[in-house]
Amino acid sequence: MAKGEQQARKKRKSVDKAQGKQKKRQLDEEQPAEQPAAPRHVDVGPSGWEELEQPQDVQQQAEPQAQQQVEPRKLSKLQKRRVKEDRERAIREAEMKKLEAETAPDSEVEFEQLLLSAPNSSFVWIKYLAFLVSLGEMERARQLAERALASIHYREEQEKFNVWVAWLNMENLYGSEEATLALLSKALAHTDARRMYLAAVDIFDRTQKDNLVEQCLKAMTRKFNENPDVWLRAVKFRLSREDGEGARKTLDRSLQSLPKFEHVRMISQTGLLEFKLGDEERGRSLFEGVLRNYPKRLDLWSVYLDQEVAAGDQQRIRALFERATHLELPPKKMKFLFKRYLDYEKKHGDAASVEHVKRRAMEYVEAQAAA
Repeated sequence: MAKGEQQARKKRKSVDKAQGKQKKRQLDEEQPAEQPAAPRHVDVGPSGWEELEQPQDVQQQAEPQAQQQVEPRKLSKLQKRRVKEDRERAIREAEMKKLEAETAPDSEVEFEQLLLSAPNSSFVWIKYLAFLVSLGEMERARQLAERALASIHYREEQEKFNVWVAWLNMENLYGSEEATLALLSKALAHTDARRMYLAAVDIFDRTQKDNLVEQCLKAMTRKFNENPDVWLRAVKFRLSREDGEGARKTLDRSLQSLPKFEHVRMISQTGLLEFKLGDEERGRSLFEGVLRNYPKRLDLWSVYLDQEVAAGDQQRIRALFERATHLELPPKKMKFLFKRYLDYEKKHGDAASVEHVKRRAMEYVEAQAAA
């Protein structure tokens, strides 16, 4: 009897399941099929160039969104190092602001207490150094610098470097030249020598100790002759002393030592320094020369235009914009140049000059469409 009841229950379950599936099919048939959405029409116009007609505030709102969509590129070793240095600099600045906002220590006891919580902070150590110097305790300040370098963790290279620079600056201001050079020699053996040379040049340059600057420049351009930064620092020093001929000789020497791929940077950056510190005509000559060899380098055109705009000769500026916007470059680069030209005319020109740039841009778009 029990076996018969089990078979009956199984049969009822099968019937119920079949009826449920049939009802579901009926409901599905009664529901109307979902229609695919019609494609949305987006009118971007001729290559999106109407952006030139948009109000400035609309463009500024759109640009950050466009920048966010750019795929990140892999950074070179040099770029990674610069990013790291910028990040460390930002941390130090934030640390300085925080300490300045608080009550500054005014005794050795307070500094020692502060160091217990921040033993790797070069900022605290340097503040402590300055405090001792203000009391006329030079020898104790030197001992503190030694202690700082021994205490800061060996992985905190930037913090140690900061202490070396502060100590060198202290010796340069209050010590003898012999003691300063001895300390520099010691620092070079324990830090990134190229960076230390550059820091030393800045220190000696600020205090008008040109003989020490010359010694550093001579040593570092010999030791790091394949690095453009040391040569550019030498050019900057020459121009700051109104030694244009010396700057030109330094450029010539650098091009004999630097690898070929660094030549464009060296020449263009020297041109930039000439515009800022030296002879504008010489700066123009350098940019013109490098653009003859690399006419499609948009970054060079942009820097050159920046310098001419800063110089303020409208005739030269417009002539350079006209040359740049007559180049045979990809549409994206041409759009950048036309936009810069239009922005300049909106700020410095009149209705006619603005209309001229817009007309030139549309002529370019039409020519591209017809090609």
